Amino acid sequence: MGDPLRPNLLTKMRASLAGERDAVILEALRGAGRMAYDELLAAEKARDELAAAGVNLWDAPPAVGSQLVAAWNAFVLQTLGQQFLDADYSANPRTVGCVPAVTFDQVSTWFSAVEGWISRGRQARVNPDYDITAELALPAALPAWAEVEPCPPEHLAALLAAVPPVREHVDVALYSLERAGVPAGRQPAVNRLKQLAAEAAAAADYAVGLRSVRYNAVLHELVENNLKQALELWFHAGQLAAMPRLLDDYRPIRPSGRPDPASLPGGARFDPWCLTDRLTLKRWQKDRKAKQAIAELWQYDPDPAATLALKAQIDALVTAGDIAVFRTRDGSSCYYECPWSPLYEVRRPVRIAGRDLRVLQQFALRAAADEVAQGKPFQRGIVVGPFQTTDEVEYCDPDGLH
Repeated sequence: MGDPLRPNLLTKMRASLAGERDAVILEALRGAGRMAYDELLAAEKARDELAAAGVNLWDAPPAVGSQLVAAWNAFVLQTLGQQFLDADYSANPRTVGCVPAVTFDQVSTWFSAVEGWISRGRQARVNPDYDITAELALPAALPAWAEVEPCPPEHLAALLAAVPPVREHVDVALYSLERAGVPAGRQPAVNRLKQLAAEAAAAADYAVGLRSVRYNAVLHELVENNLKQALELWFHAGQLAAMPRLLDDYRPIRPSGRPDPASLPGGARFDPWCLTDRLTLKRWQKDRKAKQAIAELWQYDPDPAATLALKAQIDALVTAGDIAVFRTRDGSSCYYECPWSPLYEVRRPVRIAGRDLRVLQQFALRAAADEVAQGKPFQRGIVVGPFQTTDEVEYCDPDGLH
């Protein structure tokens, strides 16, 4: 494999023809971010010293928990960035030192976040009064995943490679948490944390079990969703194990969606109207053009699993009370465009389809196949309000003829 720090002229030419970007900035960030591993070692030493002194993490000074949280987050983000870079270089040895734009953006997001966590970890090491929760809401979430369809095979390989080190460190943190002693009344919280870690492990194990030597788009999507979910859960679990007082107010993140193959188009439990507002469903089911539009929507959706995953995330947020289905003042309850999604209103800050939504913002799910037969991309995401009543109705128009 070539030197990623010194790609030759031929490598740069190949990368340019493939639309790839020079990874020199990413390599510099990788080098600087290796301090994350030093911070992790220092944090583990602090954890061991507490245990040796018979002090549990509930009773530890806030600075210790702050140091552990910051070191953990820096470690996970650095690990993900390195795995994605190395996986791309292995898959594309002729362009080592350059990466596709989507990989560049994803790795840059992770590496750029490492510095802030390293800084906070070092502040906690020197200031015994430092409390990271005074400035940040924890547990923090992983930065948004880059949107790309389908997920490149090298991204999947990187996710698989990131699982073992992340999983191992979570297991060690949970063991250390109990070894140091659990205060009276705190065991149920520890049990919930162990359940969270078990959910992550199950998602990762399920993903590994789904792998096949033959490529299949549905299986590929299921593996990707499970691995991402596992890493997101472990990211939270590591922070909670580092600062267990966070468990008092913690509400588990909901799965981004791991659709059952039977719920996908062609499956025994597939419901083509699953995206449609329940209050107006009968109206659309009686509309001949609406029925045709729904059929065409799924016919032209290149990744139905991703669409169902987005809907599953929204449904989970409704169940958790973070968002609510609502009607406008004029009584409208659904978006005017196929598939006629319900309207939602935000109750607590959330992140959906890569967008941060604030309290009382309105939105609707959007899945549109307009003009895809003419080469335009399928649209999947959300559309943000406010919404007003309209008599206009838009059906699916893949051919762009209407």
